[in-house]
Amino acid sequence: MPSPLDLAQAILPELVEIRRDLHQHPEVSWEEERTGAKVADYCARLDLHVERVARTGLIAVLNPEKPGPAVALRADMDALPIQEENDLPYRSTVPGKGHLCGHDAHTAMLLGAARLLVLQKERIPFPVRFYFQPAEEVIDGGAALLMREKRLAGVAAIYGLHVNPLLPVGCLGLRSGPLMASMDRVEILVSGAGGHGAMPHLTHDPVLTSAEIIMALQSIVARRVDPLDSAVVSICQIEAGSAFNAIPSSVRLVGTTRSLSQTVWTQLPELIREIASGVAKAHGQQATVNYTRGTPVLVNPPAQVEEVSRAFRALGGVVTETDPMMGGEDFAFYLRETAGCFAFLGAGGEGLAAPHIFHSPHFNIDERALAWGAALFVQVVVEQAELRRERTGTNG
Repeated sequence: MPSPLDLAQAILPELVEIRRDLHQHPEVSWEEERTGAKVADYCARLDLHVERVARTGLIAVLNPEKPGPAVALRADMDALPIQEENDLPYRSTVPGKGHLCGHDAHTAMLLGAARLLVLQKERIPFPVRFYFQPAEEVIDGGAALLMREKRLAGVAAIYGLHVNPLLPVGCLGLRSGPLMASMDRVEILVSGAGGHGAMPHLTHDPVLTSAEIIMALQSIVARRVDPLDSAVVSICQIEAGSAFNAIPSSVRLVGTTRSLSQTVWTQLPELIREIASGVAKAHGQQATVNYTRGTPVLVNPPAQVEEVSRAFRALGGVVTETDPMMGGEDFAFYLRETAGCFAFLGAGGEGLAAPHIFHSPHFNIDERALAWGAALFVQVVVEQAELRRERTGTNG
């Protein structure tokens, strides 16, 4: 029988067509109605059992009648609220929205895997679930909702991929342990007393206090966190005032924190509150901190990393150990509930004069990666099927 990569390359034109259609019609988090309908229709034509979940997501199931536990494969579907600047015949047709993180490619790859696995369903002695997840790009997004809906029950392991144009096609980047950072949101409201800019002594200037808070927050990384751990505290938005000559009464700071350490992740909210309130109090002001948990640290179990590495090498690919990233990914929620693996799929090469990283308005991929992604999903499932047959002593 041809290898999964041969089979995937044979349907690559179809996967490219799917990806480009989704690319032209991006839908941001919780708006994936057209995308979900397209996916549901494709899966229904494959005679998969389809269930709509998590508002705009869906789960398609192959072999729902077979005994579990199931193997799950996941793709995210949402686009970003960013204007695409690529000069492409299939560029986004929706102003201010674009598939600039590769979720269109993830969806196409998983549909390709579903099609190929349907062709050999008799060889697979367990259910395979295809998770088409909405809202990966927002806090309290699709994965968190799926967990609240308990949609991972009965799953032995879940696998996910993210295209990366900084890696060449045919290469897979992954690692055991922490791979991607926690991602939280912090908002600080500094309240003082406003007044005339020419009479600052009659005010309690929250702008000056906010500047000190921003600087003092960096002491968390520099002095409060173990140097062998990683952390980021970034204030990314500052809102204050309405006139050039009036000191405002309040300042709003908004930012993000990241960590690869569960211990640091736990400590960050209290450290920020301690610093913000302390600096504000020293200036006779008040700082109110609203800290919102986003995604936890994404931690890959060693056993599943070895499985995915072995499967990719079986396709003829090259596996490399990648460095941890401070970006967040809500696949982390799945890995807190069950075994699994998340990896970066090489998507750099043809047609990319200068590869751009995720969320760039110029983000794009070498579409040959679609075949590799679909094939890897298939290979993982096929190898799981072989292992289970060996354990049970059957040839089914």
